Amino acid sequence: MLLHLEAGTCRSGIDRGTVNRIVQQYDQNHIITDPSRLLTGSGGVEYSYSATNAAWNGSKYECYLCHNTYRALSSLNQHLASPRHQDSIYVCPLNTCRSRYSTLSGLCQHIESERCGVLKFRPVRRVMDNLVSGMNRIAFH
Repeated sequence: MLLHLEAGTCRSGIDRGTVNRIVQQYDQNHIITDPSRLLTGSGGVEYSYSATNAAWNGSKYECYLCHNTYRALSSLNQHLASPRHQDSIYVCPLNTCRSRYSTLSGLCQHIESERCGVLKFRPVRRVMDNLVSGMNRIAFH
């Protein structure tokens, strides 16, 4: 469900930016967000990138941030709209792991994979259950 919301294709109008703002609002103790990566102020600032024909390097369209190349301008713009170049604002709450993710869905996939064992801790399981049920309530209202 988080992937659906973050993709911005939900009828509710929720997108990745909305999900990030909601999580930041509720994670005031910074259990899963890194305050050093969060922009403060009135709602924070969101960046979006786009490319024009000037990204053509003679053979392909080139991302000016990571230099990956794409056959079509639309593919490059899809790449630029992805979370690939966004800050990793989410962090695994387990002190011995602290893996970083640019999307909430990425963090959730890490936690659900049980790779680091963080889900063994009852408070983390409770937070994850509340987070998922909260997103369900938001998306369906």
